[in-house]
Amino acid sequence: MHTTTPPASLRSAPQIAIVGAGMAGAACARTLAASGAQVTLFDKSRGVGGRLSTRRTVWTDAQGAEQPVQFDHGATHFSAHSLAFQTVVQQGLAEGWIARWAPRMGLQDAAPDGLGSDRFVAVPGMPALCHALIGALEVHCGAPVTALHRVRGGWQIERDGGLWPQRFDHIVLALPPAQAAPLLRPHATRWSEAAAQVPMQVCWTLMAVTDEPPGPAFDLLQPSHGPLDRIVRNDRKPGRTPIPGHAVWVAQASAAWSASHVDAPAAAVSEALRDALRAVVNPGGSLRWCHSTVHRWLYARPARTPLGTPGCWWDAAKGLGVCGDFLVGPQVEAAFLSGLDMAQAMRSAPATRRTAAHGAARFARL
Repeated sequence: MHTTTPPASLRSAPQIAIVGAGMAGAACARTLAASGAQVTLFDKSRGVGGRLSTRRTVWTDAQGAEQPVQFDHGATHFSAHSLAFQTVVQQGLAEGWIARWAPRMGLQDAAPDGLGSDRFVAVPGMPALCHALIGALEVHCGAPVTALHRVRGGWQIERDGGLWPQRFDHIVLALPPAQAAPLLRPHATRWSEAAAQVPMQVCWTLMAVTDEPPGPAFDLLQPSHGPLDRIVRNDRKPGRTPIPGHAVWVAQASAAWSASHVDAPAAAVSEALRDALRAVVNPGGSLRWCHSTVHRWLYARPARTPLGTPGCWWDAAKGLGVCGDFLVGPQVEAAFLSGLDMAQAMRSAPATRRTAAHGAARFARL
């Protein structure tokens, strides 16, 4: 999809580019568009969602037939505590792109996930949440933004394919901090340095299809020791297709284990995580692996959010902003609130230089 600068009749509305079409970028885009802005989103991935990600693939069964399967290998579920995000969740429940998830909790070494009793998933896959927020807005995926350029009358962005022809009044970066830092460096040195210093946790994730194990049934388990931090029966989540006689697993390694194996070969990581999963779901027995693969999230979640960090960064004099979960907390809802704060800061201070600080304060009260 490729467009040129809109005609003058449309230029009365602010032209805003959002780099990053994950949760924060989607929330920001939805709010700005609702206020009349012309919003265009860019993302390096093949589709929207960021870490609200679902991988779809096929595996071959014992009869040689290809079987479709999906893995929610990023954020496995989410909760809603703030009024703003509860409103979105209620809309999604009513319209069918969000479902309530009441998983059977594993008893062995179970640890709480910190999300409370109400858990939700997007349907039919986790990116559906961002798709619903973005709606019909213009989105360009499949190539990273490599540079930002200040030009007369605003901004232009550069992608792998060259300079984007449209000029924008404002630019918002809704990216992991390590990816935002180099784009910010020529225009906001302090922001760039601050973003580069934000610690983000690595996460290795195993996606597997096995025979149905004989052990106790569970849908969600967080082991208190060992390599794995979270194990989910993906095929038992609402809107997912069960496979008779088989189990579909998403098993996420702990931050410590992932960091110590960050550069390990994928084959070695896969073997270690399969052994760890087997030890939990069928102790002393074996599992038949019908399909397995691993994915490494380099920027899975912020390791910590310093007390007092603003919910977004906004410089109205430059028309430049930054938002993301690293400014609020490691939850899906936190990313949403940061994007919401970004949009509200841009709408409330169009002519003065300021930094917004709504999100962290509000989220801290939840």
